[in-house]
Amino acid sequence: MKLKKLIVVSALIALVSQTVSAQITIRIAASNGDRGPTQTAISKILTLGGAWTYQGTNAVASFNGTSTSNLSGAVGSNFGVWRGTYDGGTVIIKTSYIGALGAVATVAGNTNVRYVKADGTGGVALVDPTSNSAVLNIDYEETTTDFGFSTNFQSTSPFQGTFEGTTYSTLVEDVVGVSPLGFYASPGFPTTAANITTQLAQLLYTTGVLPLAQFTGDYVNDSQKFVYALGRNTDAGQRFGAYTEIGLGTTASVKVWQPTITGQTTSGTTVFGGVSNSHIPWPEETFSGLYSAEGSGGFPSGATLAPPLTSVLGPDAYKSRYTTVDGDEVTLKPNATAGYYIGYLTPGDALTRVLGQSGAVTAPNRGVALSYNGVKLHNDFNGPSATINTAAVQGGQYTAWLYNRLIRRPGSPSTSTATTVGKLAEALKTQISTVDAVVGGGLLNNSAFRVKRSTDGGLVVPK
Repeated sequence: MKLKKLIVVSALIALVSQTVSAQITIRIAASNGDRGPTQTAISKILTLGGAWTYQGTNAVASFNGTSTSNLSGAVGSNFGVWRGTYDGGTVIIKTSYIGALGAVATVAGNTNVRYVKADGTGGVALVDPTSNSAVLNIDYEETTTDFGFSTNFQSTSPFQGTFEGTTYSTLVEDVVGVSPLGFYASPGFPTTAANITTQLAQLLYTTGVLPLAQFTGDYVNDSQKFVYALGRNTDAGQRFGAYTEIGLGTTASVKVWQPTITGQTTSGTTVFGGVSNSHIPWPEETFSGLYSAEGSGGFPSGATLAPPLTSVLGPDAYKSRYTTVDGDEVTLKPNATAGYYIGYLTPGDALTRVLGQSGAVTAPNRGVALSYNGVKLHNDFNGPSATINTAAVQGGQYTAWLYNRLIRRPGSPSTSTATTVGKLAEALKTQISTVDAVVGGGLLNNSAFRVKRSTDGGLVVPK
């Protein structure tokens, strides 16, 4: 009898062990520019295994085996967790879209970053793990990353060799798509002058402000209207893609602004409109170990940079009246009569959050797409019907773009298809590079893409 009980207990232990071993957690860190294609590809791969659930910082989503609920909410979330069936067992996939350089740092250095503390079974949206209110081991965990996606070459970053005491591996980098990068202005910017040149962009981002007259050529009417620069932080691939593209490089000190906006409207995951009552030079900050002096940082994501590009500047903003950290009152442009913001985004954020393609942003609040060196990124210049001028990017006439890359640490489980994490990495590589790179305005790097570049912001040459 005792022997029978022992056999039964042993069998139960074996069954539990098999169940536990069949569940695996995989962590992915990536840039904002990779969010749309990667989230979409994950949903399709998990759908093959049956039902799945998703919890993110913006929304919850699910697939019940027949229909999908709120996939757009999952695609719009910077942090979250998927739960489904893959490779014969339960898989939990945690995603942190922390920025291109942040992804390079955590994968190459095997260093910790924040992931949500959840298993995908809850039915409520999660706290942003990077917010001040987030609590360690309740809202988030700090751990290493299995593999990632980045819109920057590792060579663009400082995360090579030994940097600040951490030794970084030389990553395995596989191109999975192309992300165009556009410049956008806030509402009211004259569409007849909606073009920014390399020289104007350099000047704008090194001085922080330019008279509108340099865009329009009308010094009688526009010399007291001013354009202010908005940018991204040091974790962002879009930051280094933009600044290398316009010739400033990766280490240039720039001058951008941090607006204070009231009266904004929230529609789903889109925030827009309102009035920028004031702005200050972006406060000094440090991300992924990279320090930015006052004025040289920026927004943590494209989703947070986009809303100011739908706002109207009030007098204190366009006159640039603000109080310094020392308590001094400063007014840079006391005679100014109007003002606008210019920032850079990938179409994944610009089309819906600035130009109103989703229908959320109302007409008076829609921003303005700018040409770059006279070439349009969008076939329809502005508004919800705007589409990507694919031929101009594919043919090399429009040069502001970045590669999307799958990045893996050599020798890690993600490089072996004998492991579940390696199988998932390869499945995402195939799904994105052949199908889903186009999500959010991206492009396939296929035979129709006639050009290439060997470094961020480098010369665009024939393949």
